[in-house]
Amino acid sequence: MAFVRVPGNDIPEGAEEHWLEGRGGVKVRVLTAPARGPARGSVIVAPGRTEFIEKYFEVIRELQARGFAVFCIDWRGQGLSGREVDNGLKGHFVTLDDPVNDLSTALKLLANQLPRPHIGLAHSMGGAILLRALQTRRIELDAAAFTAPMWGLPGLKDFQKKYARFMVSLGLGGTFAPSVEKKWKRENFKRNPVTNDKERHARCQGLISEEPRLALAGPTIGWVAAAADAIEGFQVPGALAHVRIPILVATAADEQLIDNASHDEVIHTLPDATHITIAGAKHEILMEHDDKRAEFWAAFDQLTERVVPAHA
Repeated sequence: MAFVRVPGNDIPEGAEEHWLEGRGGVKVRVLTAPARGPARGSVIVAPGRTEFIEKYFEVIRELQARGFAVFCIDWRGQGLSGREVDNGLKGHFVTLDDPVNDLSTALKLLANQLPRPHIGLAHSMGGAILLRALQTRRIELDAAAFTAPMWGLPGLKDFQKKYARFMVSLGLGGTFAPSVEKKWKRENFKRNPVTNDKERHARCQGLISEEPRLALAGPTIGWVAAAADAIEGFQVPGALAHVRIPILVATAADEQLIDNASHDEVIHTLPDATHITIAGAKHEILMEHDDKRAEFWAAFDQLTERVVPAHA
């Protein structure tokens, strides 16, 4: 078993690691884990930028206890999946359609381990990838929950998008974006922008210290262009009108990394969306204090019960 281990982060029961080959020969790592007891369906976990499968072990165990089989993925360019640039610390995409296609391929290959219905659970950048997958009809979900989805990036101006696209056209998309962190160093808890929970923060940092290949620094210019393209695609009138499944969007009130205003903008274009804001939560709602997590899980349970009844 190749999962990275640290104390207090138990591997979910029955978890298996799988590998697939995506565009360009990039190796992509995936986890599947069976439900505890009779399966009510499957939850497709789509992590955020810099994240990896092991960071979601606690969430996966909680989903198993709810009666769901679980799927989780290391996006190309992060976790233990393959890289498309020489420096493994660079967060890089050529286009968001690449991770969308990796996700679609993996779900098809592993369909026999993932009973229907399928419910998405996507965080941050994973929220952009999952919404893009739904927008382009490359995956079929029965419901989806998004935590702090990256549907807008604060401070990303039009001239910066033009610069990024121009640099990509010159073949320089694999260089670090201006003014981003070029190395990984253990994050100081007091200054961290993602969680108020010291223990969960330390657990994530400990996983990266244990396995340095999990480390990621700032994004590339290509990543910025790819993200901007996907986000602009959500804003095209009618682009999401066919996404008629029940959707839950959870916004972190103390957000520092993504543009919360984008949540309202996208939600207004979705036919069946519920929006909650978690007071006092930073970006990583699922890695927050238990009271904030409980608020999300209560809404998630209401969402899933619209698709599949809870166990008696």
